[in-house]
Amino acid sequence: MGKEQINVFECICERCGHDWIARREEAPIVCPKCKSPYWDKPISNNSANQAVLSYNTLPLSKIPQFRLIGNKYRVLNNLSNIIRRENIEGLTFFDVFSGSAAVSRYFKKSFAVISNDSLYFSYVLQKALVELNEYPDFSKLNFGNLSLIPEERVHSVLEYLNMADGVEGFVYNHYTPASKNRDGIERMYFSEVNGRKIDSIRSMIEEWFKCGNIDDNGYFYLIASLLLAVQKISNISGTYGAYNKTWDPRAKKLLSLKFIEVIHSEFRHQAFNEDSFEILNKIECDVAYIDPPYNERQYIANYHLLETIAKYDDPIISGKTGIRNYTNREKSLFCSKRTVGSALMKLLSSLRTKYVILSYNSEGLLSKEEIMEIFERTGLGKPNLYEFPYRRFNSNHNSHNNRIEEYVFVCKGTK
Repeated sequence: MGKEQINVFECICERCGHDWIARREEAPIVCPKCKSPYWDKPISNNSANQAVLSYNTLPLSKIPQFRLIGNKYRVLNNLSNIIRRENIEGLTFFDVFSGSAAVSRYFKKSFAVISNDSLYFSYVLQKALVELNEYPDFSKLNFGNLSLIPEERVHSVLEYLNMADGVEGFVYNHYTPASKNRDGIERMYFSEVNGRKIDSIRSMIEEWFKCGNIDDNGYFYLIASLLLAVQKISNISGTYGAYNKTWDPRAKKLLSLKFIEVIHSEFRHQAFNEDSFEILNKIECDVAYIDPPYNERQYIANYHLLETIAKYDDPIISGKTGIRNYTNREKSLFCSKRTVGSALMKLLSSLRTKYVILSYNSEGLLSKEEIMEIFERTGLGKPNLYEFPYRRFNSNHNSHNNRIEEYVFVCKGTK
């Protein structure tokens, strides 16, 4: 019996924060929970309902959705409501494990955000989505008649890159079916056309930067746009730890850079690319948000290809998936049952903050009881615990076991 393809919409209500999967060809008419027909419209700043959210948080439509395990996109409103309920106040917000930068971007109009992650591709996203308060200049690029309006210049640069001829570079040679000729393994992460486009765009960005035609802001903005475009056409089910053996419909689409809206903020934000333990002695903050890895899957291995595209450093690769070499230093202590407890203890004990917020979930290596005990052993005291349902990422939409519990622990720090 053949399998029928089911098209699904992953939906989040801008009014009440409810998330659900809608299995139909058109977008839902109303939110199934609050029944609002405006479920996909951000709440106006002048609306009385804005009081539901704490501080001046961004609407979810302003947060790019990035395919990353543990991405907090679906729980942002919950985090905001928890901060409001706990009467947490302050000016600085330290996002210790930034990942997709969703949390940092969401709060960038509320706090001076300090974001950090040991993965370089995350650092690129942080620079573009959080640290930037103004659009890149791009005025030194010598092609066409660039507009004097920054946003229009950005659109022109993205259009130029999208129209550029493809080249056969590192991605094409090792992560498309062309890899069979080079490595003896037919890797199907990208179509050959998209592999050429990725190489063309990434090498052009690098050349512009080295020649001084774009500055740091333009460099990170364009690479972030490429990373966001890449994950839309990758032939994977979840992570880059494996590629699909047949072509997913999304992988047949042509890669296209998209405009990233720069959110202006009165605060100055900082992005870091450091080990979480090594940065702690440099940071003092009002709110420390901790969202560590939950399970034994190392992010450096599962997202190796994004790391390679972000760095574009022609790394030594190996194995069926073409994974880049990495050291024990790049492995997270939070991804081992043997070390996760002591790692969390060390992290909590080293924070210099007024408030601690920790995200975890029911599938993690630590139970909520173990985490509560660790909080108390550090001297921080017993935290308040919030629990709510969270949908697991699962490529099999017929799975009945796709919900887990998200935990948020909150307590006062030692500062």
